[in-house]
Amino acid sequence: MRDVYKCRRCGKYVEEPVHCGTKAELLMSGKDRLALSKLISYILRHNPGAVGLKMSSEGWVRISDLVKGIRGVWVNRDRYKWVTEEHVRALAALDPKGRFEVKGGLIRARYGHSKSLGLKVVIDYEVDTESKVLYHGTTVTYLPSILKEGIKPMRRQFVHLTIDRDVACETGARHGKPVVVVIDAECLRKLGISVLKASEVIRLAEYVPASCIKNYFNC
Repeated sequence: MRDVYKCRRCGKYVEEPVHCGTKAELLMSGKDRLALSKLISYILRHNPGAVGLKMSSEGWVRISDLVKGIRGVWVNRDRYKWVTEEHVRALAALDPKGRFEVKGGLIRARYGHSKSLGLKVVIDYEVDTESKVLYHGTTVTYLPSILKEGIKPMRRQFVHLTIDRDVACETGARHGKPVVVVIDAECLRKLGISVLKASEVIRLAEYVPASCIKNYFNC
């Protein structure tokens, strides 16, 4: 991931060292940004109790409580003692997949929640009625079962899809030799399976039947 900066003039969080014609303030290195992103994703999607958080039914937690938990309760607290609310807000603002949503002093993960959470997170997603083609990044290891049985959410509440081929390739590459499955969105709708808009590039579905898979390609 790229370094994160704050513009000294406009106050915007950016990935460029120079903004508004002046040198920006460095907030996070790319290494720290990646580590914090993974940690917050884990907490908000899978285990808020790991840092002593209680989550609302819509997935919200207070940013101040999240920071306190990361700095004080997390077993590697010395690793994250630099984290402030501003780091969390900057991370959310610049996340390329729109993983996080901030509202006032609250933050939540927009998607990716485990089924095993103590409560079922219910988010009122916008229904996508326009996308025609969707992509799912996976690996060659799982491809045969996907082509036979479709794509299941497994331990998560939804299957994660995207409208961006490159994002799908990046997702698959995190787990092995990547391959991207191409899905007919209209086929899902005809079967009564809603396509939900989790962020600008991420879409969700409860299940993708094998009959709605058009083809696949290697990255």
